[in-house]
Amino acid sequence: MEQDKYLSVEALTKYIEKKFEVDPYLKNIYVKGEISNFKQPVSGHMYFTLKDEGAELRCVMFQKSATKLAFKPEDGMQVLLTGRVSVFSKGGRYQLYAEWMEPDGIGSLYIKLEQLKNQLDKEGLFAQNRKRALPSFPAKVGIVTSKTGAAIRDMITTIKRRMPATEILLFPTIVQGDTAAPNIVRNIERANFRNDIDVLIVGRGGGSIEDLWAFNEEMVVRAVADSDIPVISAVGHETDTTLTDYAADIRAATPTAAAELAVPDYRDLLERVAERRFRLIQATRQRIDVSKQHVLQQQERLIMHGPKRQMEQYQERTDYFIERLERGLKQHLVLKQHAFERVAFRLTHLGLDREIVQQQEHLTSVTRQLHRQMELQLTTLRRDFLQKVEALEHLSPLALLNRGYSVVYKEDDILTSSAKVAVGDTVQITMAEGKLHAKITEKEDK
Repeated sequence: MEQDKYLSVEALTKYIEKKFEVDPYLKNIYVKGEISNFKQPVSGHMYFTLKDEGAELRCVMFQKSATKLAFKPEDGMQVLLTGRVSVFSKGGRYQLYAEWMEPDGIGSLYIKLEQLKNQLDKEGLFAQNRKRALPSFPAKVGIVTSKTGAAIRDMITTIKRRMPATEILLFPTIVQGDTAAPNIVRNIERANFRNDIDVLIVGRGGGSIEDLWAFNEEMVVRAVADSDIPVISAVGHETDTTLTDYAADIRAATPTAAAELAVPDYRDLLERVAERRFRLIQATRQRIDVSKQHVLQQQERLIMHGPKRQMEQYQERTDYFIERLERGLKQHLVLKQHAFERVAFRLTHLGLDREIVQQQEHLTSVTRQLHRQMELQLTTLRRDFLQKVEALEHLSPLALLNRGYSVVYKEDDILTSSAKVAVGDTVQITMAEGKLHAKITEKEDK
């Protein structure tokens, strides 16, 4: 009999369920709180927890009621619920069966934010092709933010540490409250009116969605999108996102990150300059070595095949022919002398004195003619040699240089037309004595 007084779990749960169902206060209740652990499987039913600072309540909204909502619930939304409380016997827990839901507080702001975001996105304010690149070396950085607080201190410290020469212009701005949005817009316009700011940081430190709401206002978003100065959005912390972030040219996770994006680190620049200086020196040395080798090759070619070498060859050939001519003439004279001696001997023995005299006269005449022919031939050869030497001198580049002409090179190519150079190019001018390096400042094409 002792066993009869014990209830089963199911029986006790059914009893509690009946108690919930007969309580009139639990059949139609109104409750508000924050959504967490929101889930919506393929069935379309919504399962979530409604919580506040003191308690949590499991909630269910079936698909039939969920389809009537004009918004999509998400974690963190404050909502107002209407429904009934009952027991889920399988889980052994009571829960709220929601029949209606509407945003409350943050929830209504969220809906407004999504609607404005979709509107501005359709207008193209968030399009990627509108984004502009930030200047590499800004001289002036404008900051639209509150003059107090950690955000402005962090940005100023970061900019001065990275690029001490950069000038910072602060536009003290109200960044929270009803007057924040028009004040932000006015200061963005002031920065653009100056026409001397290279990049503009718009933002503030972190806070709740209400604190950051000014940067979701339509007038602020449009002012950022219309700015002629590239804008860095730096609103809140890394997890905070506002519509200003979408409209800006670049979004920074924090105000400090915005300062890092705005200016380069001069130490990195010094390293890059040192690296490029080293590369430039190496490339220049290599170019000089190549140029020296090229000059040596040209000098060797000039020595072997230049006008001087050709003149020496012609001179050698002329000397060779003169020597042959002189040797031939001597041989001819010797032969004639021998013939004369033979004739004289014969005449002497034959006693023909008159014949001897005639032969002597003839020999003298022939000798004079031979000398005249030899002198004439030598004169002709010398004249031809001098003419060839003179022609070579006229054709020689060295002779042209000695007469005041010069040869102009661009790199290793000889320039024959002004069309092959442009204003600003560097050229080398070779003269009879020395070289010049010149820069083209003006040109006239034929």
